Amino acid sequence: MKTDPTKWIATLLLLLTVLSCKERIVQAGEPPMGEDEIQIRQLHTDYVNGWIDNNEGQIMGLLEENARIQPNSLMPIEGKQQINAFWFPKDGSSTKINTFETEILNFQLLDTLAITTHSSLLDWTYKKDTLQFGRVQKGVNTTVYRKQGDGSWKIWRSMWTDIDIKNK
Repeated sequence: MKTDPTKWIATLLLLLTVLSCKERIVQAGEPPMGEDEIQIRQLHTDYVNGWIDNNEGQIMGLLEENARIQPNSLMPIEGKQQINAFWFPKDGSSTKINTFETEILNFQLLDTLAITTHSSLLDWTYKKDTLQFGRVQKGVNTTVYRKQGDGSWKIWRSMWTDIDIKNK
């Protein structure tokens, strides 16, 4: 029994037409990157650059007062004061970020919340007195941003999971 090739061609053309219509609908709506998405992606960039530049004020300024972080395998840390003490302890130690690269894998905007999932490569060195060590971490991070009353965005929640850790 022979299959009529015109049926296959017609089916393929119908499928391509449906797919192209869907794409046209998306393009006819809001621009691919609205103002909120631009702000959030800039906030993400500012966060990464703050770490590279070791800029405590810049990093902490991107967080809501009641922000919560959950580092890999640790209990959540809530509130800017506690996060600041965790990230920037005043004990004479120093942490240098040698490399911090991210790629946003998913972006969702839900009214006054936005969620990003990104991959990361983080290379850092810790030093205190005679103790010194470093790590290279590859991971997946999820960050929830919340729109503020003034229209700006801040980090509300952030958690990360290490997929690979190498001691240096």
